[in-house]
Amino acid sequence: MAVSTVGKKARWWDGDASQRYWMEVVHVENYGQELVAPEESRHDRMHDVRVGDIVLHWVSKKNPKRLKPGVYGASVVAGELQPNAATWDGKPANRIPLTKYKALREPYLLPELRANHQEDILGVLGRLTEDVGRRPKQNVYFPFNRHPTVGLKPNEGYLFKMPRQVIDAVPQLLPDSDWGGFDIPLVAPPVGGRNGVKQRYAGFCADPLLKKAIEMQAVRQAIAHYEAVGYRVEDVGAYRPYDLLAKCGDEERHVEVKGSQGYVQKVILTRNEVTHANDYGPTDLVVVADIQWERHLDGAIDTEDGVISVYPDWRPSPENLKPLSYEYFLD
Repeated sequence: MAVSTVGKKARWWDGDASQRYWMEVVHVENYGQELVAPEESRHDRMHDVRVGDIVLHWVSKKNPKRLKPGVYGASVVAGELQPNAATWDGKPANRIPLTKYKALREPYLLPELRANHQEDILGVLGRLTEDVGRRPKQNVYFPFNRHPTVGLKPNEGYLFKMPRQVIDAVPQLLPDSDWGGFDIPLVAPPVGGRNGVKQRYAGFCADPLLKKAIEMQAVRQAIAHYEAVGYRVEDVGAYRPYDLLAKCGDEERHVEVKGSQGYVQKVILTRNEVTHANDYGPTDLVVVADIQWERHLDGAIDTEDGVISVYPDWRPSPENLKPLSYEYFLD
């Protein structure tokens, strides 16, 4: 494990893109919209939070509603740290915006964690501290410790690094989701699905850089496919309601392209994409699945060819469309 250290502080997650989880300890009534903490050394983890990271919200026993302590939901990091954009006890504080808050169906409470996963969680802590080393003693920012009498107990503090290994061991800590930021899109463990690959939608990813890299890989493969059979292809996705314009003689085809890291059972379509595909013919749908990728330490992302499927003369049938949101006009 490559570990960067400053004094007694170990950033054991440096260079590992799968370590994208945090746990906020909530003492206030409202949460899920932002992280807020002053510019102090005990809150320096705020500078390690990245766009697309997932923040679990642990409601402490000190909360004003007297809720039982446990994880109540999770949010996606929506933007970079904003210096002095909020207040903390009346003083200037740094702010990180959050989005897509989703509550657990039922809060996962401390007694359940102790009963079902105490040794799993403390086992992760033991292996982590062993890997990092404690010469001198280093803080690994783990959310929990072992209390000598009651067992598993959350640490005192505000923001902790939640290891991916804990999420793997206790998936109940994340909200149920077919798509979006909560289904561990960066490193998905083999679970039910075709060939053991997790089923997920194409067209959405919480990490904007990864999303762009996957989209570009899919477009490159689609262009190569049409050029190989004699079409001249233009990328028009920036200003048209479809991605590629393919021409061969007098024939002109419009192509909608979707890409995904895993097996694709469903794709996300915008209203304009559906309307255009139904109104214009011929329109093709190209789906590129199982795109492999690697993120380097400098943030650059390399991708490899995925599995391409072409649906010629495509029309989005109404029975296969499922609305994910509605527009509501106020009276």
